[in-house]
Amino acid sequence: MSRMRFRETRIFGTEGELFGDGRYLRVYRFVRGERVIDLETEGEGSIRTGHGGGDLGLVRAFLEALARGDEGLLEPFAEAVLAHRLTFLAEAARREGRVVGVENPLP
Repeated sequence: MSRMRFRETRIFGTEGELFGDGRYLRVYRFVRGERVIDLETEGEGSIRTGHGGGDLGLVRAFLEALARGDEGLLEPFAEAVLAHRLTFLAEAARREGRVVGVENPLP
């Protein structure tokens, strides 16, 4: 069992590195030093709080794309739905100890 905490991201580059933990973004440049940005994020950033608030933004963008008829923006959402569906089916297969067949609905 792991403790509840924010997701962490680390990116390393030739001029420095970035580290984000859901609350703070640390920008470290090898020549200039470190800058810490407080993101003032509320909640613990878990699935129980909508992935730290990101879900609301995705739903808003999806609904705006529907209203505009912007099909180009809708394709990534279809892929996200498929990815979630596959995850749920994989979990069902694991729990039930069986193989689950899946047809790919994407072109």
